[in-house]
Amino acid sequence: MTPRTRRIAVVTVAAAWWLLLAVAFLRNRGDDIGRLPSLIRSFVASLAEGPIWSPRGLATSLAGVVVAGLIAVAWYGLGAWILRRIPWARPRKPQPAPLPAAPLPAALPMDLAASTLLGAAVWSIIWFFLGVGYLYRPSIAWLALVAGLGSGMVAVARLRPSPRRMAHAAGRGLLGLIVTGQVLALTAALAPPTAKDTLLYHFALPKAYLAAGGAPEVPYNIAGYYPLGVEMHAVWAMLLGAPFGPRVGEAAAGATLFLFAPLLVMVVYGWAREHADPGWAAAATLMVAWVPTVYDVAASAYVDLALAAYTALAISAFGRWWSAPAPRHLVWVAAGVGGALSIKLSAAFMILPLAALALLRALRPGHDPADERSTPGALALPAASALALGVALAAPWYVRNWLRTGSPLFPFYLGIWPAQAPGWDLERSQLYEALFSLYGDTRTTLDYVLTPLRLAVAAQPDQPPFYDGVLGFAVAFALPLLAWALWTNRLAVELRLAALISGCLFGFWLFSSQQLRYLLPALPGLAVATAAAGAALGDATGRWLRWLLLSGAALGLPVVLAWFLILDPVRVALGGESRADYLGRRLDYYPYYEVVNQRLPAAARVWLIDMRRDTYHLERPYFSDFIFEDYTLTRYVRAAASPDEVRARVEASGITHVLVRHDLLFDYRRSPIVDEGKTREQNQAKLELMAGFFTQGTRLLKGDQKFWLIELPRRPGG
Repeated sequence: MTPRTRRIAVVTVAAAWWLLLAVAFLRNRGDDIGRLPSLIRSFVASLAEGPIWSPRGLATSLAGVVVAGLIAVAWYGLGAWILRRIPWARPRKPQPAPLPAAPLPAALPMDLAASTLLGAAVWSIIWFFLGVGYLYRPSIAWLALVAGLGSGMVAVARLRPSPRRMAHAAGRGLLGLIVTGQVLALTAALAPPTAKDTLLYHFALPKAYLAAGGAPEVPYNIAGYYPLGVEMHAVWAMLLGAPFGPRVGEAAAGATLFLFAPLLVMVVYGWAREHADPGWAAAATLMVAWVPTVYDVAASAYVDLALAAYTALAISAFGRWWSAPAPRHLVWVAAGVGGALSIKLSAAFMILPLAALALLRALRPGHDPADERSTPGALALPAASALALGVALAAPWYVRNWLRTGSPLFPFYLGIWPAQAPGWDLERSQLYEALFSLYGDTRTTLDYVLTPLRLAVAAQPDQPPFYDGVLGFAVAFALPLLAWALWTNRLAVELRLAALISGCLFGFWLFSSQQLRYLLPALPGLAVATAAAGAALGDATGRWLRWLLLSGAALGLPVVLAWFLILDPVRVALGGESRADYLGRRLDYYPYYEVVNQRLPAAARVWLIDMRRDTYHLERPYFSDFIFEDYTLTRYVRAAASPDEVRARVEASGITHVLVRHDLLFDYRRSPIVDEGKTREQNQAKLELMAGFFTQGTRLLKGDQKFWLIELPRRPGG
């Protein structure tokens, strides 16, 4: 077979594979791509209904962007300051070996991103200890910013940036991101928050910390026991915006957490640029940037992109250390591990393969006996020290939990390491772990084998059996190319390690909670290895495959656009729509929160039942269970013999009002009150008892077919 015939055959098979995946993918996109024409018409009509912008609203969003930009400079400044103290710890070599005569600017994206991520990780720890000292004040926030900007300006001056130099470093593909999902995500991030976890803790906890002036235990919000490395930056942004009004602080927090999206893009591009030409490096970057769930995470002020960026930083540095053991690489392994562990406990899954591979590298044969630096001990000890240093950087979060609850792993694994905190126990911990298992629908061996394909074509947002997100099919399209490169040994050892560790992360994900955003840390390594595999094909075949890969990734953009139009945040971000109107159309319960905030007395205490535990938008004292929001009500009702017994327990807690989503509670098929071990008559009696608690002697302040806001009867003398 001639080279031309072989090329035609490869491209034909690849095109057929692309077409098969694209058809299957588009068949499942009726709820977003299929609605694009009507969504565009609705968006245009909404722009015509009222003002698009207002000076005050536009100034608010611009102020939020400026604050986030200043924080980014402070991150970079601190990271660069640290590196000046250890000059041998550059993020990467100035001239990548696989690219002959590669110009210095090719290293710039990774240099900038790595230094900024390092600074962000250290600032996060600084804000942790400021919270311990109850020093969350605007004055402290501004002093910290001034200090960060001082070192940041010095570091930027050392770069001597110019538009031409920056454009050359970024490449055309990277610059193209400015007009794609990144701008849409930033616009959405500037809007008032509506994503569940953001309202539950990403923004709710910083708001509570600002009110307390420090970082106390927030009763019954168990997320307060998570490592909150990224949320510390939301605290900083809110404090900086506080003098200008809470809306500025809110927009600044959204824009600040969005920053991890472009940082992830820069890490992927810089890493890929070490092993591939600019075209393939851009393809690897867009494989990540155009994933719809990546947009959704960036737009929602979630933390998974930060976790992915730190994970990529650690894996790329570990690969360099494997090829050329040197302390400078281990510095970045420690920074990546520490940053990742400061965000989520699940980052520990990355440490396991890193530790095993480091041991393997130290013990493999072929060491030079005359070189003391190549002995097993000389290799193993620095690697172990780097991992230990990474753990130490994140240790304050886990030590705090240990002191507060009795377990550094709280609220997880209570069956292994007992601990306690108000509103949490072993039963709820086990229920929580069972809740995670609802994501994905793998029951047989074949289900596990087909998971990559199902992820590519069948994943859906807000549907746990379908991974609660959309990945797109670019990764699935690239898997045969990556498998070929691994089988024929076309990848450098660094990228074989990256593919191996990413595969381990996929395996951990597959047997834990199959939420798509939890898989994002495995994506950069696969994308970069794919870019190197494509570059190894040569110009002609590689060019065709690159365009197929890019077109597959680009099909994520219509999904992103549809999600953006469903959210429709443009007018509120520009000030043409009020915050209340936007929240009213995005959150069906928000009108009830307005009644609570505006009409209830300041001393009122509201019990939230099945209300998503949105405490961020609430301005009155409250009580609510974490995750299992009807847990306490269910226990009260099942243990009571009459509505008065339930009412007595509620009154003893100082609760004056109840805001409840009642359609769930009284639906026999879904109600948590229904006990499968009881007869239908017994369960019906309990439902009637609960109805009596809500209706007997109470006053309905506002209600509809879904929600009730109820005033409980006052106790004599109360």
